[in-house]
Amino acid sequence: MLKTTGCKENDVVVLEIGNEAFTLAQMRKNGIMEFFDIVQPRNAWDGVDLNDVPSLFFIYVAEKNLDSLIVDKLDQAGVIPSSAPIPMVMLSAVFKGAGTYGADLIQLTDQFSSCGAAIIKADLDPKTDLDVIYRHELSGVYGDAGKIRKRLRRYFATGVNWDDSKEFLFKGIALPPPHNGQSSVRHTGQ
Repeated sequence: MLKTTGCKENDVVVLEIGNEAFTLAQMRKNGIMEFFDIVQPRNAWDGVDLNDVPSLFFIYVAEKNLDSLIVDKLDQAGVIPSSAPIPMVMLSAVFKGAGTYGADLIQLTDQFSSCGAAIIKADLDPKTDLDVIYRHELSGVYGDAGKIRKRLRRYFATGVNWDDSKEFLFKGIALPPPHNGQSSVRHTGQ
């Protein structure tokens, strides 16, 4: 475990998600972290160009709370950071009262903030907006390393990329189908 991450924009970090299971993430703008579809049994990443690795998801993180997940910060000489565009559309949780929740589809500001974001579509409904709910991330800040670890483990084991927080907002929503593309990148390390 790395004692203090102190991540700044474009820092690439190694996450240990299980016994002999390591993956990569990159700090982007305004507290957004990008997670990648790459896993391997050891912490050896020389020669990886993250522009060639599919992104799994982008979420806001309280990175100081992720110290138990982050085991290393990588030098940019060994790993090329991603320059993929950051998604500007996210879900914003809505608390309607009396145990009723949901989400709006929002457009982030030019500073990648959800504060002052424009609503694209209000009050998403899983019956008509399921694909939108599956495709977009929640704009809240994630600070629980265990929840992120669980999500990554599930994805690498089953191909299902799912944020359990969506189930809280949309009671009874089904998990999305497994990823249909290529399997995760398995880096051999050097």
